[in-house]
Amino acid sequence: MKGLPKPLTQNQQETLAGLLEKRRLGTITDKQTVTLGDLIKKRDAKPVLSDGAKTYLTTIFKEHVFNRTKEIQSKYLSKGISVEDENINQYNEVKGTFFIKNEVRYENDWFSGEMDIEEDDEIIDFKSSWDYSTFPLFEDEVPNEDYEDQLQSYMDLRPHIKKAKLVYGLVDTPNDLIIDEKRRIAWKLGFLDGLPEELDQEITKNMTYADIPKEARIKEFIIYRDEKRIQQIKDMIILAREYLNSLNTTLATHLQLI
Repeated sequence: MKGLPKPLTQNQQETLAGLLEKRRLGTITDKQTVTLGDLIKKRDAKPVLSDGAKTYLTTIFKEHVFNRTKEIQSKYLSKGISVEDENINQYNEVKGTFFIKNEVRYENDWFSGEMDIEEDDEIIDFKSSWDYSTFPLFEDEVPNEDYEDQLQSYMDLRPHIKKAKLVYGLVDTPNDLIIDEKRRIAWKLGFLDGLPEELDQEITKNMTYADIPKEARIKEFIIYRDEKRIQQIKDMIILAREYLNSLNTTLATHLQLI
């Protein structure tokens, strides 16, 4: 979704409104006219597919053509999957709730998704930070805007939902991932017989958090339904589908030439 246009900030919206009024009154200056044009251009910008998006779509298309799937692996993804229930349980303990992981997948013409929690009037999705350094304790805005788009798509799947909550949790890293991390660092530093005890203990401490109050290991962000943003995401999906169709046409032409 990197090709989605950035919305105007509150200050930019106010500036745009003021300049439009000046233009109506005939008091706008040449410099202000240029600024007005830039703001209108940004306001009305259309989604475009980035080079990265085209590369990703090409990979997906090749997987379909060759009936092969390139497995996605990362320590961050592995931890997120491993501690999903623990993350929800930690939230329940701190907030006094009794949320249970949703197992229902919803689909429409645009999206397919399985949110973590669905309440009567709210969707909640959990993200697990890799370690304390990536936990957004002092952030005022969602660190990853892709997660905002994910929750907007969830709300489109559930039309009656007007608000979603993104919850970051800092929970202990599973022991097997801690061992993998120690092996990685040992190999990087050239310790063939294992890490020095002090460094070994430091890594364990940095990846487990029993000494930190659970209240300090939860960070919530509220995301409200944004119909304009949802439509922009759908417009991007249309562009993606058109690009995939062009790849299919290219493939058909290639096969005819063989």
